[in-house]
Amino acid sequence: MMPTAHVSAMPQQVCAYLDIRPGETYVDMTVGHSAGHSRLILEASTPDGRLIGIDRDAEALESAKKALACFAGRFELYHSRYSELPQVLAEARVERVAGVLLDAGVSREQMLDPKRSFSFTSTEGLDMRMDRIQSLSAWHVANEYSLKELTRVLRRTGRGREARKVAAGIVTAREGSGGIHTTAQLAEIIAATVARGYGRYRTRRTHPATPWLMAIRAEVNDEEAELQSGLRRAAEALIPRQGRLVCLSWAGHEHGLVRRTLRELSSPCTCPPALPCVCGKKPLIRVLTPKGVWPEAAEVAHNPAVRSCRLWAARAL
Repeated sequence: MMPTAHVSAMPQQVCAYLDIRPGETYVDMTVGHSAGHSRLILEASTPDGRLIGIDRDAEALESAKKALACFAGRFELYHSRYSELPQVLAEARVERVAGVLLDAGVSREQMLDPKRSFSFTSTEGLDMRMDRIQSLSAWHVANEYSLKELTRVLRRTGRGREARKVAAGIVTAREGSGGIHTTAQLAEIIAATVARGYGRYRTRRTHPATPWLMAIRAEVNDEEAELQSGLRRAAEALIPRQGRLVCLSWAGHEHGLVRRTLRELSSPCTCPPALPCVCGKKPLIRVLTPKGVWPEAAEVAHNPAVRSCRLWAARAL
């Protein structure tokens, strides 16, 4: 499974849509190990712009602190989730911000760390946690979830008919072998279930277990609920008529979820179109990129991992 995120994807577009200015406060909700986007924001907001950085990976925050050392005094880092943005802003004594960046998915460093076991080739456990402090891991999903629960998780792939088949294959394999203990082992079980003549898949660019492993990863990290909540919390935190929200999504289910959530935030009224509004729900944002923005060909050529990335932007109302 290839990395689903790159630390500084679409840098020019991110800075342009955030409309970064000196003297303002910005939030990077996924700082990452290299803090690439955070560095861009701090550089563009020189000399007195402020950055509030958030990441659910404590190890990433330690690395980011070193990467941003040259901006000492202008940034603060918090070990937190997207959904906890209001608490972070309260602790930082900030009421509203000029911009929020949310980069969904797994970082390149996490993906390449064998101990995290995100890759289908990992033989060092079955973890997949972005936050190593939380208790739920991929091992628990693969070995303790019931057939019904596994089927629910795997339906995230959009392959409803195959989801139960794959779930049954996992249950059968774990009962017959004393458990599933590595991502490589789980990937082999899934591939053998969904791919006839599995040997011919070994040379393909995408491993047949990839979407199913991504679904399990999303369950472990509660990715969909966190992404949806993070977008809403970010929209609520923006300075009215000025603040900008930028989100980078990396997979088909993320693209759809971001698009739907931004649409709900920009058109929340549930009243019949022909009748006056009585629900009282007001739009928080105006979407600037209804169909999303793809990376330019030159960036994809330089960094193929960014080929699936899409940028979404909105302005506060």
